[in-house]
Amino acid sequence: MDFKFTEEQEEFRQEVRTFLEEELPAGWVDYLPVTTADHASHSENGWEVFKDVARKLGERGWLSLFWPKEYGGQARSFVDNFIFREEIARRGSPGYNAMATRMLAPTLMKYGTAEQKERHLRPIAAGQKFWCEGFTEPEAGSDLASLKTKATKDNNHFIINGQKTWCTFADHSDWCFLLARTDPESTRHRGLSFFLLDLSTAGITVRPIFNIAGEPHFSEIFFDDVRVPQENVVGNIGEGWQVTQTLLSFERGSIEYTARVENLIERLKRIEVAIHNIQYRQALAKMAIDAEVGRLLNYRIAWMHDQGIATEWHAAMAKLYSTELYRNAANTAIQLLGMYAQLDKQDALAPLHGWFENYYLISFGATIAAGTSEIQRTIIALRGLQLPRE
Repeated sequence: MDFKFTEEQEEFRQEVRTFLEEELPAGWVDYLPVTTADHASHSENGWEVFKDVARKLGERGWLSLFWPKEYGGQARSFVDNFIFREEIARRGSPGYNAMATRMLAPTLMKYGTAEQKERHLRPIAAGQKFWCEGFTEPEAGSDLASLKTKATKDNNHFIINGQKTWCTFADHSDWCFLLARTDPESTRHRGLSFFLLDLSTAGITVRPIFNIAGEPHFSEIFFDDVRVPQENVVGNIGEGWQVTQTLLSFERGSIEYTARVENLIERLKRIEVAIHNIQYRQALAKMAIDAEVGRLLNYRIAWMHDQGIATEWHAAMAKLYSTELYRNAANTAIQLLGMYAQLDKQDALAPLHGWFENYYLISFGATIAAGTSEIQRTIIALRGLQLPRE
């Protein structure tokens, strides 16, 4: 079995690496996992850097890499797209709004109207418009079907009232895709509809939530009699759950987490005072092995998708393994580096401007976001192992 990439894929990987070396500011410090988290590094001009890189990625067609050509994409393989995502994550690059390019765009291609595709796909591909997700609520996280945000029909509009939380990138987004209950008598996944919502609409309040690292990584979004035209419904009214499941299926693969672990290993290799210590070397060796296993699990997901093979429980396996690996690697790094690694970026003695401390704190969210580890194990048990429900 040959696990090697093609010559063209290796050339593409090098092209992405060269681009990032040339375009990112000198001394760029990727304090948070920017590829999946969709945020700008918290420097004074971080948001401007994010927009600039997004535009340049769009000019190269990399934001729409796997999209069909009829929608302005390059019709490249998912393996190619994973190469791009891996390099973006490894370098900690801004500019990649995954929820727009990877999740919403292909969903619109399947369920969107001609007008919705024309209005939204081109700005997403160009890196000119940014999106966030409006799914989770204070009482509806892993159990998303219990959400309470309501959308009441009013002639050719819907009036939305409710609250969403843990909305990544909402403070910088132009639009939000939203799941709300349009049938007040419905329960669970029935009677939900999928909306596209301009965040500049009257009645919307976005309030940042500071994460464990003390940074405004997430936001709450409050909807107070927000009027949304019916033309912004994706798919049929009341069938939003089906649209949502399609969108979430494009979230498959967790290559960013293994890429960040490889990034961590490279940084740990530069600690000259420690690399001759036997425990240090053994820990790095184990971390490298585990990272390669995760990398192969994820590229297998990409290959399966290219072959038209269902990936649901395999993707759950890759997500579970990759995020647990990420968290364990962060803990190992803190143990190896000792007290100095716990200093944050405000302390002049902090290694790499506090990068290790930030990496550790952010790692806790990896096993929660996009489905907790417990949810992933349940998917594997029910769909992969075919175990009976309790």
